[in-house]
Amino acid sequence: MPTATLPRSAQPLAGAERPTLAQVRVLRRVATQDVEERNKLQALLTDGIPGVKDKWRTAALAFALGKFSDAEELIDAKEPAGQALLGLINAELGEYGDAKVNFLAAAKSVPEAKGELVRALLDAGEDDAAEKALAGLPEGVERDFLNGRLLESRSQIEAAIKAYEAALEADPQNVEAAFKIGVLLDRIGDDDLAAEHYLVCADATPPYLPAVTNLGILYEERGESNAALDCFRQVLAYNPRDRRALTLLRDAKASRTMYYDEREERERERMEKIMRTSVNDFELSVRSRNCLAKMNIFTLGDLLRITEQEMLSYKNFGETSLKEVKEMLAARNLRLGMFREGDERSISKADQKILGESVEKLELSTKSAPVLENLGVSRIGDLAQYTDLDLYRAPGSGQSVVQELATALGAYGVAVRKPEIKL
Repeated sequence: MPTATLPRSAQPLAGAERPTLAQVRVLRRVATQDVEERNKLQALLTDGIPGVKDKWRTAALAFALGKFSDAEELIDAKEPAGQALLGLINAELGEYGDAKVNFLAAAKSVPEAKGELVRALLDAGEDDAAEKALAGLPEGVERDFLNGRLLESRSQIEAAIKAYEAALEADPQNVEAAFKIGVLLDRIGDDDLAAEHYLVCADATPPYLPAVTNLGILYEERGESNAALDCFRQVLAYNPRDRRALTLLRDAKASRTMYYDEREERERERMEKIMRTSVNDFELSVRSRNCLAKMNIFTLGDLLRITEQEMLSYKNFGETSLKEVKEMLAARNLRLGMFREGDERSISKADQKILGESVEKLELSTKSAPVLENLGVSRIGDLAQYTDLDLYRAPGSGQSVVQELATALGAYGVAVRKPEIKL
C-alpha cells in the first residue's frame, strides 16, 4: 500500500497489518494535540486512505479524530477487532461498563484487548477488578506499566515508580511510563530526575505534550524562565489554542519580567551598599589608610574607580600597600578599577592566552553549550564579557547554566562578571 503521501502519524493505517490498539491510541493523542497533523488526518478521512478498503482502519481514523459516531457506523461489531475498537470508543467516552464488555468479547482473538481492559478498569477506579485482570497478562512492558498504574492508584508511590522504571527499561521509547515516573518524582520533590524523564517525553516523536507542559512548570518553579518559555512555546507550536499553555506562557512572561526587575534591584542595592562602605571598616594597615585618605579615597566606591597604575603613581603608596588593598578587594570578589568607565582590565599574557582559547576547552554540558552557540560565543574571552544576568537571560539558559559557566570559568581563573552599576 502506498504510504508516501500519508501524514506521518497515519502510516500505520496503511501497513500490511492493521495497526495495534496502542498505535490507534497514539494516533488519537496526536490528533488531539497537534493541530497541523489533525488537519492532515481530517483531509485523509474525507478523501479516503489511499489503497485501503478496510472499514476498520477508516473507523480507527475517525476514532482518532473524535468522530465516534462515524467510527461506530463503520465497525463490524461481530468482529473481535471491531469490539476492541468499540472498547476504545466507550473508554474514551467514560462508558467503562460498556468498554469492559467490549474488551472481554475481543480478548480471545485480540490479546491486546486484555491490557485495554485493565486500563478501562483502572480508569473506572475498579482497582480490585483491575488487579485480577492484570494477573492474566503475560510478563512484559504492558504488564509492568499497568502494574505501576495500579500501585499508583493505591498510593504505593515507590513501588509504582519501580514498576514504571521496569517498563521504561524494557522499552526506552515508552513515553507513558517516562511521563508517569516524571509526575511521581515531581510530586515527591525530586525535580532534577523528574525533569530528565519529562525530557524523554519531550524528545519523543511525536512529543508527549503533557510532559512538555509539566517540564515548563517545573522550570518556572526553579526560576528558569527562559527554559519554561521554550516549553510552553513548544506546546503552542503544536496546538496554538492550548488554553493551559497560553495561560502558563503569559504568566511565565510576567513573572520573568518581575523576577528580573527584582533581581536587578537587589543587585543594585547590594552594590550601592558596598560602594558606600568606608575603607576604615576593613583591616588595612595605618600606613595604607593614611595613604588612601591623602588620595581622597574614603569608600570602596572610590577604590573601584581607580586603577592600579594610578594608585602607584601617588607618593608613599608602594607595592606593599597595593598588595594589601588588592587582597582585601579580592576577598570580596572585587578589583581595582572595575567601575571605571572606558578602562579595560589589564591582563597578563597568561590571561590573554586563556581568553583566546575556544569555549570547547570548558567541556560544557549539552545544555550549556547550545546557549553559547546561540549567543555566538566561541572564545573564553567573549564569554567573559557577559554578565551573569546577560547569561541568565540568554535563550535556553537558566540558573543551572549560569552556575556551570561560572564554575568552568573559575577553573581557569576567570570570573563571571556582575552587572556594572553606575553610581
